[in-house]
Amino acid sequence: MAKNIIVEGGFLIDGTGKSPIEGAVVVIEGSMIKSVGKEGEVQIPEGAEVVNAVGKTIMPGMIDAHVHLASVVGVDPDAATAILRTPPHMLVLHAAKNAREMIEAGFTTVRDMGGLMIHSEIVSLRDAIELGLVPGPRIVAAGWVEMTAGHGDIMNNWFPTWPRKPRDPFCADGPWEIRKRIREFARERVDLIKTASSGDPPYTSRSYTLEELRTLVDEAHALGMKVACHSESTDGNKHALKAGVDTIEHGVGLDDEAIQMMIKMGTILVPTLSIYSRPSSALVCGHIWPPPEELSEIRSSAIENFRKAHQSGVKIAMGTDTYRIIRDHWGQNAYELGLMVDGGMSEMEAIVATTRTAAKALGLENKIGTIENGKLADIIIVDGNPLKNIKILQDKEKIQLVIKNGNIAVDRVNKD
Repeated sequence: MAKNIIVEGGFLIDGTGKSPIEGAVVVIEGSMIKSVGKEGEVQIPEGAEVVNAVGKTIMPGMIDAHVHLASVVGVDPDAATAILRTPPHMLVLHAAKNAREMIEAGFTTVRDMGGLMIHSEIVSLRDAIELGLVPGPRIVAAGWVEMTAGHGDIMNNWFPTWPRKPRDPFCADGPWEIRKRIREFARERVDLIKTASSGDPPYTSRSYTLEELRTLVDEAHALGMKVACHSESTDGNKHALKAGVDTIEHGVGLDDEAIQMMIKMGTILVPTLSIYSRPSSALVCGHIWPPPEELSEIRSSAIENFRKAHQSGVKIAMGTDTYRIIRDHWGQNAYELGLMVDGGMSEMEAIVATTRTAAKALGLENKIGTIENGKLADIIIVDGNPLKNIKILQDKEKIQLVIKNGNIAVDRVNKD
């Protein structure tokens, strides 16, 4: 059970983008932030546990808005078939290990985007973490709905060695089949719907018709769920935006027209630069994927699109797509923030992307993402100043304390 905690004396970055506060005090009562301000200006209740943050940075817990926790590490060098060969109960255990790595790295919330026939496993892990059965971040769990032979359907032939099945259970075609599948996911208590408006290589492949995509968005929104859309083509981006999706995942192929559409509609981009830039030894279905020459082209396009979107004023949330080809990097997700800074963001903008904007992408901006009165107490204390060097957030040992829901989840100050 959460107890009253006072965090005092630190350098506060509150996640809003405002100027930091030196010598800050944060009062936590139970699971909530009660008050925030400078030392001497905040009333400190008696009997609370005091955390000395002098010389350190206080900031919101980080959020990764695009992960796939059910990633099998260290079992099979072939990343995709390792997942297919792993029974569901073992997938939960692999996911729990990956979730633990995330909370230990200062990520107090993640949005899990489903996977090959995977969603109930993550819903179960989400609930287990909420019950305190296992450690981990808050999970926002997606149900995956897309067309037959689409991006995630293992019938597609970009990896002909995958096991062939009549059709994967997340596939739905035509308006009424799509509505039914989303309703089934709502019954299974997922938090959002993931879909796709393009395939993978070649990126020009088309997914759902505009009618189908609009139906999908309408049904998801009617049931209180946001829609995240995988899109890696110019036409796919515009297709998704016309349908009214809430976030564009990856966004390779964004052109000026799509960028202006995103600004007008308030659509959030989750660029996942890590999957194009992070070195990895993982195989996917017996192939190095994407091939090096193709990866180089994709990386250049992704970084340039990110730069244009940021400079134009598109809202950007941090997400890594940690899974499969970067499955060996759980807990190193803050690598994405360094890529964002390299791509033109300031350090403060990158921090806002992994706090306030990421919370908005998840529909949780009223609960998490900033250190403000009335928000849930998701707070990390960092040994150093990420505004001077964003890469310190990649070092777990620099994440001195992790507080989630007012509870101390990780303590490296008193680790002895």
